[in-house]
Amino acid sequence: MVHPTPLRQRASFRVRLGFVPLLDSAPLIMARELGLFDAEGLEVELSREGSWASMRDKIAFGLLDGGQMLAPMPLNMSLAADGPHTPIISAMVLSRNGNGITLSRDLYQQLVSPGINPDDPMATACRLIRIARERGEPVQLASVAPWSSHDLQLRDWLATAGPEAMEHVRILPVSPIQMEDAFRSGTIEGCCVGEPWNSLLEYQKLGRIIHAGHQIWQDAPEKVLGMRGDWADQHTTVHRRLIRALIAACRWLDDPDNHGLLRDILSQPDYLGEQVMYLDNHPFSLFHPDLHQNFFRNSANFPWISQAHWLTTRMLHWHQLAVHVSDGDLRKIIRPDLFREAAASMGIDTPLIDSKTEGHHARPFTLNGRFGPVNVSSDALIGSRLHDWLAACRT
Repeated sequence: MVHPTPLRQRASFRVRLGFVPLLDSAPLIMARELGLFDAEGLEVELSREGSWASMRDKIAFGLLDGGQMLAPMPLNMSLAADGPHTPIISAMVLSRNGNGITLSRDLYQQLVSPGINPDDPMATACRLIRIARERGEPVQLASVAPWSSHDLQLRDWLATAGPEAMEHVRILPVSPIQMEDAFRSGTIEGCCVGEPWNSLLEYQKLGRIIHAGHQIWQDAPEKVLGMRGDWADQHTTVHRRLIRALIAACRWLDDPDNHGLLRDILSQPDYLGEQVMYLDNHPFSLFHPDLHQNFFRNSANFPWISQAHWLTTRMLHWHQLAVHVSDGDLRKIIRPDLFREAAASMGIDTPLIDSKTEGHHARPFTLNGRFGPVNVSSDALIGSRLHDWLAACRT
């Protein structure tokens, strides 16, 4: 583990960060618990939020400086046409993958009973829409927020069933911590949510995981560090040290030998609470292998401009943004330059380029870094789609 250079604490270094109780809030929690914030001279206050809407609003009103965000949140908050803008800077990905699509046990059985291959997301999407048509009413599904990777993955999965697929589905926003109650009440028949909620829905025998978000977009950026733009402009050194501490936490998290301690810390009431302990009886414990959640390996923390552009393309398609976003606009929000600076100060190499064709790689690959080859995560998209960000920016 890299040991950051200590910096004398001052009151102005106090940072207020929000998180939602999910497994991928672990970078913030462990940076605090391992003393990584302290080692950087930072006094960090963590605020547990019950929903992504609460997080968004507190950051917008200045009650929080930033925090763990859904990957589309900095884009939505900076560019949304449905309300006042709050400029956000995101210079680091905190986690990749980890989302699951879970269906009620009854709907899951209906879906697979005709012999449908449950590992083929395009086949299951077609079957789900057929079920809705046959019964004459929409399937009720949930995502954690309309401006989330969960919502986009759910929609992109269903859209493979054809242009009219969304007419047979209703997607409701439900906070992650309310998913279990929504399943029990029958309000929803399925959801796309982050861990540990898919595993807990299986453990409680309320649902079955049918797909991973990884099957819709491999190694998609899931959670990111998002900071208010005015705060980041005023606290450049603090911001860099914050990124350093979180990089060190992410590297620690990718070591399976640390997961026993991680479980004990996350189960504390101020973090995820007792639901983490239920996973002791789940065959996969903390991390479900089918969901491919990771925090550091293969340049996981690098914020790609091309991936942000793909997100804006999907948000535009699903009417969550009103106008096309230029490369210049994206570079005001997504800041690989700031990440490179922080990573270099820790001896961590990064890709020399900021963008690539998304969807081209079904396996991790290598790119040139400043000091040699750099491993990079896969990026395949459902339906073998390709997103040529350069061509998209020229149109």
